[in-house]
Amino acid sequence: MRLVTTTATLGQELTMARGDGRYAKLLASRAKVELLLIDDGGMVTCNTGNQRDLLEVLEDR
Repeated sequence: MRLVTTTATLGQELTMARGDGRYAKLLASRAKVELLLIDDGGMVTCNTGNQRDLLEVLEDR
């Protein structure tokens, strides 16, 4: 499975998942993706929480 997303979209998904209890499940599903393309390469400013979440996704890969 392949996934193309932006930093902003990925950050929003992770923030919402953290809020409703799906965070671990979302991280696990992202770790199983064969190819993860983050299209904008971080062109948007991320807050500390989003930076930490993005690093979690990258570390799992």
